[in-house]
Amino acid sequence: MELEFPDIPEYHFILRGLCSDKFAAYPKFQCEAVTAFEEELTADVAFVPAPIAILNSHNYIFLRSGSIFSYFSGPQIFASQQKNDELFVSEKDLVSEYYVKILLDEVTIKKGEGFPTVMEPRIAMLGGQSGSTKFDLYGKWTEVADKLPFPLYSGIIKRSAKDLKTLIEEAVSASVKYALNNAPEVMKDIATMFSVENYEMLKRVMFQFVNKNTLSISEDEVKSLRALKEQMKNKGYAVSDLKF
Repeated sequence: MELEFPDIPEYHFILRGLCSDKFAAYPKFQCEAVTAFEEELTADVAFVPAPIAILNSHNYIFLRSGSIFSYFSGPQIFASQQKNDELFVSEKDLVSEYYVKILLDEVTIKKGEGFPTVMEPRIAMLGGQSGSTKFDLYGKWTEVADKLPFPLYSGIIKRSAKDLKTLIEEAVSASVKYALNNAPEVMKDIATMFSVENYEMLKRVMFQFVNKNTLSISEDEVKSLRALKEQMKNKGYAVSDLKF
């Protein structure tokens, strides 16, 4: 089976066991780490920014394992004032562009380095712009989904492969458990892969986003994805009902 995932440390951690064929009982995957996603997906299984998952909900079912949510922050804007009509998004940021379009009005997005800038929370934690005024889109999110977590990345499987859904969820959960049980070794490999010098900060970021709800999402996280779908629908996106 084809499996696509974001080329970020957290997903290399989450999927290390699965993509290394550690589990003979589960299907073998052709894993591809990608730095950009087409809005129309083709892989059998994909872990993608939550808005892309929702845009593909007519062809995919949401997995209950392997997702990343934030309970404390959303994409962060570093700017001198809260209202900006132009924002820069780093090429490494796969999430913020969508949330700017979904949660803010009349903002132009530019790819690349520049100021004012917007960063997804995991990137901001690893290398935020110290000394700059920060505005967190979590506040905008609470207007849409009060007290619900911020959906960052979601796992999905093709509807045509729905008979394998439970098996894939078990396999992803097993991979997360493998990573957690072998965290020092796995994280050192990932730190080397991404040339991360601040190992302690990487560890802190990793365990902010990879936790018990990565093994199996909570009902609040299901509600947050449905709230995101409604907000996207209100903004004119073509979306279908979400299946879990």
